[in-house]
Amino acid sequence: MPRICKVTGKKTMVGMNVSHSHRRTKRTFLPNLQKLSFHSDILGRDFSLRISTTGLRTLTKHGGLDAYVMSKPISRLTDEMAAIKKAIEKKNGKSEKPAKKPVHKPTRSARLVKKVEAKKAAAKSK
Repeated sequence: MPRICKVTGKKTMVGMNVSHSHRRTKRTFLPNLQKLSFHSDILGRDFSLRISTTGLRTLTKHGGLDAYVMSKPISRLTDEMAAIKKAIEKKNGKSEKPAKKPVHKPTRSARLVKKVEAKKAAAKSK
């Protein structure tokens, strides 16, 4: 089972121990993972997650598992959290449709607008 936080995606990092004489030896930095269970009010069940203490603070800040999952787009969630979000959307009867991007219309400078209007007026007068 990999040591990866389900909320933040933190995982094991590799670095060096540096002694006083500046000799270097490899070491690993492990995330502070805790195995906790969270209750989903919408789904009415508990989810057991291995999350870092930073992830716990994030869930607390957002107001719980359901609020955190619904506030993030699926592309920003880990696979397990995305599955929870899909289950919540299925239960609510909402399917997330990709939002259409607004058509970008470049803004015109005032000088360009006057120039175009002058050309149109000249064409009408001919």
